[in-house]
Amino acid sequence: MATRYHIGAATLRGAISAYAKRFDLLEVRIPAAADRRLAPTASTLKKWRKDVPPHFEFSVVAGPAVARLKPSAELDAELELTLETARQLRARCIVLRTPPDVTPAALWRDRMVKLLDRLPSDVTHVVWEPSGLWEDEEAALRAKKWGVVLGVDPSRQETPPGPIAYGRLRAFGETRAYGPSALEKVVKNIGDRREAFVIIETDGALDECKRLRQLAQRKKARPLGGSGRVIRPRAAALRVRDDEQE
Repeated sequence: MATRYHIGAATLRGAISAYAKRFDLLEVRIPAAADRRLAPTASTLKKWRKDVPPHFEFSVVAGPAVARLKPSAELDAELELTLETARQLRARCIVLRTPPDVTPAALWRDRMVKLLDRLPSDVTHVVWEPSGLWEDEEAALRAKKWGVVLGVDPSRQETPPGPIAYGRLRAFGETRAYGPSALEKVVKNIGDRREAFVIIETDGALDECKRLRQLAQRKKARPLGGSGRVIRPRAAALRVRDDEQE
């Protein structure tokens, strides 16, 4: 099975029609309820959906109050805007990037379950990106139990099994770019599945997007169990007995 990649940069710069010639995925971040005026208007969202090709995909990153999970008027307002934005864009993913204070404790697990009950579960994938005290294995088990996609950094973490992968290549610390070996690891960790959504947050996202696609295509073209090279035996002199010539 060949994995279909959707790759995007950290932010939209310039017209979306120009962006869509280079990438085929855009994350739209929902601002805090107090900054709602910063969110794209309904007319802008409609124009974005119209100005990109059919294969272009959108993800909507829920606002900070939603990600904190604590019931509040701000959570309700941001959740409403998140769902409406996803509907307008026909977004494939809604992303929850929970902060470090959302821990594995029972209180936060219960709050997560209650929030997930309010999110769509038909054609939209819910992606959860935990931070803080969550161990990779425990987060993967919880994501599976909740029926959500665990977002990881596939250059550093194993990607949980499933038909969908969601990866984020961050630009932090000494990592300002991803070379061929790191991108090969990304392709290897993602493996074979239906689709992979990858956000590249470095300044060189365009070049890294091209390399990542090339590596994914190379993996697709390579036959299973080998490098794709045809090895032919060297010609050898054959000794034929007299009785075989007759």
